[in-house]
Amino acid sequence: MLDEYRSWLEAELKLLGNASHHAYSFGQANMAKRAIERLDETLAGRSVLVLEAHEAAALREALESRTGDSAEADAALRAIHERLNAASTPHPP
Repeated sequence: MLDEYRSWLEAELKLLGNASHHAYSFGQANMAKRAIERLDETLAGRSVLVLEAHEAAALREALESRTGDSAEADAALRAIHERLNAASTPHPP
């Protein structure tokens, strides 16, 4: 999701850079460049995991009920573990 956002910003920056003879385009290009820089700074050294609402709710419940062993808690934690593994796999740019 954030990769798509960054790609969109880069496409906008390229498009606006080609129309740099317009003052408005120059300002918009600068904003897109700052947005890319800010996104990179914010995400540096972090892993982002996007959860569906039901997955987040299941994880919350699993963590709350973790005081005892529960098949439901284990299933929710396994699902999150799989998502973490998938998020940790490098994707081509």
